[in-house]
Amino acid sequence: MNKEIEGEAALRKLIETKDKKIWDMNLEIGKMTAELVNLRGAQRTVEKLSAEKKDLETALANALAEDHRQKEADELMMKKLERIQELEAINESHQELNGNLRREITVLEQEKLELHIDNKKLARQVEDQVDRARKAGL
Repeated sequence: MNKEIEGEAALRKLIETKDKKIWDMNLEIGKMTAELVNLRGAQRTVEKLSAEKKDLETALANALAEDHRQKEADELMMKKLERIQELEAINESHQELNGNLRREITVLEQEKLELHIDNKKLARQVEDQVDRARKAGL
């Protein structure tokens, strides 16, 4: 009977040891489950951040492309403005030249009128002299 009691005690001891191991394993499983939940949450966060990073990289690339297009548009606008300034300078020069030519034309027209008047006077004088010469018998 002693052996039976010893056997039962040993069996109880073994059961207690196994129960303790099961308890410890359940605690470890609980910790691992909590860590797994945390890791899955972290994985979702990393995936979300990766997607956001990709969106931001795309937005940055688009912004840089837009900036490049804007720079090209600005350069084109500057070239057009420079050309406008050149054309305005040419226009101003032409207006000045045109004004000078108009003044010269006015002077020449005045000289023409004066010459026409002088020609008429000379023609009258010649006519008068011819008339006098005829009357004088020439």
